[in-house]
Amino acid sequence: MRSRTNQIIIRLSDEELADLNEKVGRVRGSRERFIRQCISGAAIREAPSVDVPKLICEVRRVGASLNRILIIANARGLLEVPELRRAMERNRELEVRIVDAYTKD
Repeated sequence: MRSRTNQIIIRLSDEELADLNEKVGRVRGSRERFIRQCISGAAIREAPSVDVPKLICEVRRVGASLNRILIIANARGLLEVPELRRAMERNRELEVRIVDAYTKD
């Protein structure tokens, strides 16, 4: 059973409808969801481009590779590799910044 049983009819001019459709297109959702978010006061953000999830995946892959290299270096008793540790920290910071840009309000 549907939880939203109430319905309203809104009449819009051609310009208003075009504006609404443009805004909905940028957030990649339905008009109904967009309007409910506006009513509830939720922060509405544009959807990330298709490349952003791929970028996040690649940053995480690089971080995992750096971590494996660091584990091997420590296990073999190689010299301390501060540059590698700094690279891992920068990679983690970058990942957090990318994710935060598209998920936090």
